[in-house]
Amino acid sequence: MPEIADIDNKEKLLEVLVSGCDERIFLRPDTQANKYHLNPLNYEGLFHRGSCTCGTLTPSGYEVATKFLQSFNPKEYQQIINTQTAALKKLLDDGQNNFEVFYGPSGSDMMYLPIIFQALLFGRKDIINIVSCPEELGSGSKAAAEGLFYSEWNQFGRKIPMGEEVAKNIKSKVFYLAAREDSGHISNRSQSIRKIIAEHPNQPIIGNLVFGSKSGIKDDLEIIDEFKEGIMWVVDMCQFRTDTVLIHSMLDKGVMLMVTGSKFYQSPPFCGALLVPKSWTEKIYNNDASIIKGYEELFSAYDFPESCIEIRKQLSDEINLGLRMRWEIAIEEMKAYLAFPSIESNALIRRWNQVVTGRLAQSDYFQLMPNMELTNDSIVSFMVLANGKPLNNAGLKKLFDYLVLNEHEGLNGFKKVFLGQPVQYGEKSFIRFAIGSYSIRRQLANKRFLPQNDIKLIEIIENAVDILFP
Repeated sequence: MPEIADIDNKEKLLEVLVSGCDERIFLRPDTQANKYHLNPLNYEGLFHRGSCTCGTLTPSGYEVATKFLQSFNPKEYQQIINTQTAALKKLLDDGQNNFEVFYGPSGSDMMYLPIIFQALLFGRKDIINIVSCPEELGSGSKAAAEGLFYSEWNQFGRKIPMGEEVAKNIKSKVFYLAAREDSGHISNRSQSIRKIIAEHPNQPIIGNLVFGSKSGIKDDLEIIDEFKEGIMWVVDMCQFRTDTVLIHSMLDKGVMLMVTGSKFYQSPPFCGALLVPKSWTEKIYNNDASIIKGYEELFSAYDFPESCIEIRKQLSDEINLGLRMRWEIAIEEMKAYLAFPSIESNALIRRWNQVVTGRLAQSDYFQLMPNMELTNDSIVSFMVLANGKPLNNAGLKKLFDYLVLNEHEGLNGFKKVFLGQPVQYGEKSFIRFAIGSYSIRRQLANKRFLPQNDIKLIEIIENAVDILFP
């Protein structure tokens, strides 16, 4: 863990920002950037339209991070968690206080928790794990759903055996349901879910749905009402592009919610949390937790509520300063964003979506993904055409690298850009624009809708296609 004394410089801040997760946030020595070509401190002059959890600080985030580190006392670590949890509950609760907050380094780590819960309830019985839209979840989510180590490093800075089972006595049998058809249209996964449930009576089942994937796909959540008993429903809201009304509704139905602070709310990566209704936590608090042996390599006792006494006994008391700092940034950003009426913020997002999709539709260089009306308005997904043909994933990665690594002229107040990374489905691939909370609230505060840079970014991509694929 980084030293705490004399935190008054950017080097110390950076050291903490890139600690407490896995190799995705490590900076490469030759570039001082992560695998996504970003350094958390290099936010000035960056026009950010990315939807993945690899962003940078914002000006306000920098202030929060600096203040947090200067006042951090490791002896108060549990109290810091309690304060952050209370703040999250105040922002997201409907007054019922009917859920607990579990933490982890990233959204992918949240996939492990329902497996742990079912093991605590059913022992060594095989767990049926239904996973919707796997190709549009976090890069480690599939391995985590199978109960495997998805990375080479854990949050404590130690090497772990990537690809091996985490807990020998817990088995997760996973059924993956694709996000899209070969045509690009969004799949209807509800019938497949019903079939899997019907074929596995009397077995512990986890139903992992998604509401806001990388391209903004939203599962039909009404299926939850069809199976009110016997299914542990979990909804991946890691993009966190969700009104609080839906959060309240899902928690009231006993649904667990995966969230992160590092996508829509633009905290640096990574910071994950699982909101768990008390109707579930009350069933596991006092259970013998010895079956989860192996998960001490991934979680600290501090990641679990203090009431999870038996689980915490199985885990170490190692702290994660980077995780706590990233959540502090996210929570303060949430407070600032949610201070604006949702009717105003949602209207600006819809207007942004209309401008961006309208400009893309006018160009021969782009093809909007099908069923855009079924996705979140704050994300726009599209294929890029070169000489009339869609670029494949390799071509889009080449384009992405060119756009992100180079400086560009014509942007108002910015020289560099960032956008959503390519997403592959079958043999095809697309990229995305996504607008985040900081950009939205700045426009709301100034009472000015400013889409000029988004329009310019589209022109920059058109010019890049001509350069790279003549």
